[in-house]
Amino acid sequence: MAFYHFLAIFPSMVVFLAFSASIPHLADQTKNALQDLSRQLLPSEVSRLMESVLADLSGRSLAGIKLAIVCVGALWAGLNGTWAMIWGLNCAYEVQEHRSRWNLAVTICGLTGCLAFISSFTVFVFFSGSRFQNESTLGVRAVEWLVLAIALSLAFAGLYRFGPSVRGASWRWNTPGTACALILWIGATFGARFYFDHVSDYSRSYGPLNGVATLLLWLYVTNGAILIGGEMNSEIQKSMRQSSRDCPAP
Repeated sequence: MAFYHFLAIFPSMVVFLAFSASIPHLADQTKNALQDLSRQLLPSEVSRLMESVLADLSGRSLAGIKLAIVCVGALWAGLNGTWAMIWGLNCAYEVQEHRSRWNLAVTICGLTGCLAFISSFTVFVFFSGSRFQNESTLGVRAVEWLVLAIALSLAFAGLYRFGPSVRGASWRWNTPGTACALILWIGATFGARFYFDHVSDYSRSYGPLNGVATLLLWLYVTNGAILIGGEMNSEIQKSMRQSSRDCPAP
């Protein structure tokens, strides 16, 4: 999961910046919003890596076949990242994949599109918030984190409903696993920031690749939070089914 998400991040940013460049001044503001989001979420070494990559990417002009190749690469990595999530959730729910190839392909494409839309909307909120920070920074930050929490809850709910191959699953906006995954994701994010910023980093081991290694580890830990939430939902559902069998209705 972490590997494919890592592959999808930078091509997705290229596509995002390329399409925003078609509107005057929007590309710079979009880049600032992405930088602001990375500063709030990621360890400082990873945030500096993202800023460096964004500065390099924003100076490139992509169009035609080059942009198409980047879009294909981002789509390939994103679809594989979603497939890895489905595979991991099947393991967490202890189920075998029984959906047909066509049904599975539609599920992967649908989840990828929904996650991309939620991510884009979150970036748009941070983009809008950057225009009002001079008036009330604390209030803007609170709204941004509230929107981020809601977006993550919606993304987790969609993954737990459509990701695992569970027959007869019903849609639920909030589940114990969703709440658990959200808390663990936020805790893992701040825990990783504190550890890499104040306790230790991997500069002695990885040198210039320190930011890359840190980003992969952050993705690994946060994806683990998603799987733990799925595991919680799975155990609760199994307990409820067991209770219904032990205590049949009169």
